[in-house]
Amino acid sequence: MKKFNYSFSVILLLAFGMLNCDLPVSKDVIKQRLPNGLIVIVKSNPDSKVLGINILGKNRSAMEPEGKTGIADFTNRMLLKGTKTRSAKKTEEDLSSIGAEITLVDNPWIPMDDVYTTHSYTFIKFQAIDEFAESGIELLSDIVKNPIFIEEEIEKVRGEMMMLLGRQKGSTRQSVKRLFYETLFAEDHPYSKPIMGTPRTIGSITQNDLVSFHKRFYSPNNMIITVVTNSPVDEMMAKIQNTFGDMEQVDFPIPNIPAPDSLTVPIHAEQMMEKEQAYIYLGGPLPGIFSGDVPALKVMNSILSSRLGLNLREKQGLAYSVGSSASFDKQFGWFVATIGTRPQNYDVALKGILAEMEKMKEEGVSPEELEKAKNGIWGRMLFYRLSRVNQAYFMSVNEFKEVGYDYDDKYIKHIRQVTAEQVKQVAEKYLDTENYILAVVGKT
Repeated sequence: MKKFNYSFSVILLLAFGMLNCDLPVSKDVIKQRLPNGLIVIVKSNPDSKVLGINILGKNRSAMEPEGKTGIADFTNRMLLKGTKTRSAKKTEEDLSSIGAEITLVDNPWIPMDDVYTTHSYTFIKFQAIDEFAESGIELLSDIVKNPIFIEEEIEKVRGEMMMLLGRQKGSTRQSVKRLFYETLFAEDHPYSKPIMGTPRTIGSITQNDLVSFHKRFYSPNNMIITVVTNSPVDEMMAKIQNTFGDMEQVDFPIPNIPAPDSLTVPIHAEQMMEKEQAYIYLGGPLPGIFSGDVPALKVMNSILSSRLGLNLREKQGLAYSVGSSASFDKQFGWFVATIGTRPQNYDVALKGILAEMEKMKEEGVSPEELEKAKNGIWGRMLFYRLSRVNQAYFMSVNEFKEVGYDYDDKYIKHIRQVTAEQVKQVAEKYLDTENYILAVVGKT
């Protein structure tokens, strides 16, 4: 943990001196939509010989069949369990022989390691060195295109997922997060369903279900492949075309993902849990990523999260963990302030969150807070994009959200331009301290 804090501090210090500089964007980028509908984006620059690839599967939760919630997660966990030409052991050996790494899900054993897990899409992160690009891409394409879903391996993965679901059930943080989404979104909304499914849905998934879902979900017209490489872009694009260009397109209706309803009354949802902790999620809807308010909302949230940490945790000692977040999809977004506290501190903690929200609306922010928040956003962007595979990941996410693979550079320019007045305006507009969703798990 100390190493992480030190690394982030270095990045943040760099950010203070670089806020007026543009993100390094290579001009050597090409984007193509292949005849089968697959979107491929390749970026080349000479700063490293590491090859980073991300494959994004669109509309994760919305693509899952009724009663099969969690099948996207199940499918990704099965991809390394054998293909038509490779056993699971052979796949592992071939990855090791070229020093490649592949990540299909976030690590469930690391607390808070769900930063890439979302209802919106799945990811397949692959990294090797450019020297082994041809064999690496062939191996990656085999893993994605040709899984065989052996019954014995299915049962092993099902057992692992059941164990993880049991662990989540005992976590106040995971439980309150699920409860908040269930309350924010309508019952039939894909985002109201738990990403990893439930014991009932995971228990019902069959081999045929997995084969059918994989064919549709990892159809080329439902994928985005992004590559960051040291090789010439044309050369790398040809490799992707040669290995993924033969995939057959599957036609399916584009899923409807509606915005959550606006709130006209407060909505409370509670779940008792026999733990000496109460976890609060308090929030509500925001506009989508195309809204002009997004940069100011991001800055406002950064300042509010810092204030919650300083005033509720550091000064009052109320929190195990505390903060806030603002998330944005294409058509809608959502805000949530969170705190984990002792049951006897529940009332004070809840009032403290609402008081900080109200203070933001009434008093706005200082010039020092504004500058610090902008630098912090910039520093976090740099930190999460240090690796080439993460650069590829964020390119694919931005492309999926239809803001363009080069959105990061435009985004930070908008962040720089945010004023204290704009922060106060979005706080007044979106921080509703009367009509909000309050999800609580634990003892209160």
